[in-house]
Amino acid sequence: MVRQLHRTATVTIQTGAAKTHSRAAHAQFGAALALAVHVLLLAAVLGQIVFLASRHRVRVDLTSDQMYSLTESTRTLLGRLDKQLLVEAYFSPKEKLPVTLRDTRVVLDNFLDELVQLGKGRVAVQRFDPNSDKAIADKCQRIGVQPADLRGGTATSVSFDRHWQGLRLVYGGSKQKVIPQIGPQSSFQAEAAITPAIKEVLSAQKHKFGYMEWPATAIGQQQPGGIGWNVVRSAEDVAKRYEFQNVKDEDGALLADDLTTLLLFRPKDLTDRQKYVIDQFVLKGGTVVVFADAAEYAIGPNRMFTKMPLQLDAAGSQKRFQDQLLSYGIDWRQKVLADMSPEAFSPRDRIQGAQEYLAVPQQTMFGRSYAVAAYPYFFHAVAGDWSKIAEQVAQLKQGGQPNAAVAEQLKRQLQPGLPSDEFLFKTFKQFGRGPGFYWPTWVGLRQKLDQPDLPEGATGKVLLWSSPLVLAEEPPQNLDPIGRDMARINETFGKFVGKLEERKKSEPAQQAPLMVDVRGTFASFFAGGERPKRPSEIKEAEAKKAADDAAADGKAAKDGEKPADGADPLAAKPKDLIGPEAPKSPEEMDAEASKPAPEPEPLLRSAKPGRLVVIGDADFLRDDLVQGTYAEAGGPVSIFGRVFWAQLLDWLAEDKDLVALQSRVPVDRALKFVDTAVGTSADPRVAEQALANTTRWLRGLNIVLPGLLLTAFGLCVFFVRRAQKRAFLASLS
Repeated sequence: MVRQLHRTATVTIQTGAAKTHSRAAHAQFGAALALAVHVLLLAAVLGQIVFLASRHRVRVDLTSDQMYSLTESTRTLLGRLDKQLLVEAYFSPKEKLPVTLRDTRVVLDNFLDELVQLGKGRVAVQRFDPNSDKAIADKCQRIGVQPADLRGGTATSVSFDRHWQGLRLVYGGSKQKVIPQIGPQSSFQAEAAITPAIKEVLSAQKHKFGYMEWPATAIGQQQPGGIGWNVVRSAEDVAKRYEFQNVKDEDGALLADDLTTLLLFRPKDLTDRQKYVIDQFVLKGGTVVVFADAAEYAIGPNRMFTKMPLQLDAAGSQKRFQDQLLSYGIDWRQKVLADMSPEAFSPRDRIQGAQEYLAVPQQTMFGRSYAVAAYPYFFHAVAGDWSKIAEQVAQLKQGGQPNAAVAEQLKRQLQPGLPSDEFLFKTFKQFGRGPGFYWPTWVGLRQKLDQPDLPEGATGKVLLWSSPLVLAEEPPQNLDPIGRDMARINETFGKFVGKLEERKKSEPAQQAPLMVDVRGTFASFFAGGERPKRPSEIKEAEAKKAADDAAADGKAAKDGEKPADGADPLAAKPKDLIGPEAPKSPEEMDAEASKPAPEPEPLLRSAKPGRLVVIGDADFLRDDLVQGTYAEAGGPVSIFGRVFWAQLLDWLAEDKDLVALQSRVPVDRALKFVDTAVGTSADPRVAEQALANTTRWLRGLNIVLPGLLLTAFGLCVFFVRRAQKRAFLASLS
């Protein structure tokens, strides 16, 4: 019985163990199966994420100025694509590039990849390796892609490595643009080079500007034509987008109907006929841009600024050009301006470079050097609200005594330096300044009782203002601040600036308008009178009158003679009056064919709205100033002239495609240890010394501070552990 019970218990235990083992094995199998299913599902989810991510990308640019994001200019151009834009990239393998070019390849690849993503199927990139195929290398030579040949070698050999990194953009299979070499260090540089090329292949035709120029005179000039404005017109970034046509016709023909904008570079010696051509152009709806100068100053050796003859109106002219502009609502005063506010002409960083500057030569122990000096005739508009310093200006003008009434009046009158929201000034507002002007002149709106007095149907606004410390005067014969005696330069310059400082204190506060824009309908300046005739018409009329006078004199002489007895009376008549008219000679026929078509009747009122833009300076676009001809001799140099010119053309053409790109200014991330925007009277060596002291202090701080932090941390740990030990010992006792 006992054995049977023991046997039964043993069987029961074995059966339970078997069931337990079976249950455990089943559980292990189920866990493995669940794990496998989870792995498969996870792989499926990850595969879906990868699949979706390859087709839908999300980029987040965390930089404050969106440094790695494409601007609206590029996005707008890509959105206008109605045909395929093919980007042919002629690249050498990245792994074979030198270190200096390898990083630029990464930038280019990322930029091109983003173009493809934003193009949404309308942008394709094809990559070619010219080094692997001679046919591709030959094609590069034909289309204009240029290689970069880098020289290398050892002590016993010299080698040349050829690398390729160029692009060709083909739009719709017909229009193309080649970028021979490109090596951007950042996405911003890649966009600045490639986006304008996309704009070029998208443009159906170039916008055309007409221009008239009157070259400036230079002392001892080499070129017979004088100094003109050809550099800004022929600049690559401008010439590839705009076409310029010289319409300064000696015969004074009316401008073609397909011309919409006329640029006048320093107009002078204007005839009544030229004024009439301008008048009719505005009345037909054209835009006239005047780069005006009150005087012309030639730049001679040692910066001798000598006034040259400049007459706005030609000899014998019956109409004044200033009166013509005044009839359109523009007040141009032929005065030279000097801005006495240091913010308007002092550089922000005198160590790294000046802006509109004039450097005065100084003799030191190391030889002659140049120091930036205060020359208020070279200045720029400041992007700030001048009404905020009305109290300081009033106190200055009142001999240092506060005057609440004058300050309150100035608060109402003073305008910001850049009051316009036009995209033309978007970049300059980020710079905190306007373009630099040189001996500028006063151009504003016609006033009546301190209010704008514009013609009926016209509107206008001032786009640039000087500071309230501007001085206006008749153009002096000489504005040389240093004289010819090199031994007395400092004394002469001190007297020059001292006179201006005295005038700043004694003359009333005033702001000068520097740029004005007037639009609308106008009445003809020549209404009520006879239109000025063309020179050829005047000559033709004079020749006809002379012929008529000669014929009249001949007829009178013949009428006084009596025919001889028996003579035929018809024999006394001119032979050409008898019989058919003689055939015309080829010369006469060519002269008649070359005669211009009769002019239409003069417009007395605008056919459609026109526009006039007057800028109070022409020197900032002169060839010699924009090229930096006088940079090494102390200035002047128009640093921002080309930037303003390029954006001015976009503004006039109302081309906003590249606005966001042009107005993009990278943030300067350099550490500013000292404020280098010191006054013009300060010695730059003071700023240099302050920078050296600050740098030395920071270096010491970098060495001492980590040690102090580690010491403080060690002390904290020591005191915490000692407190814990004391608490533990106290608990045992």
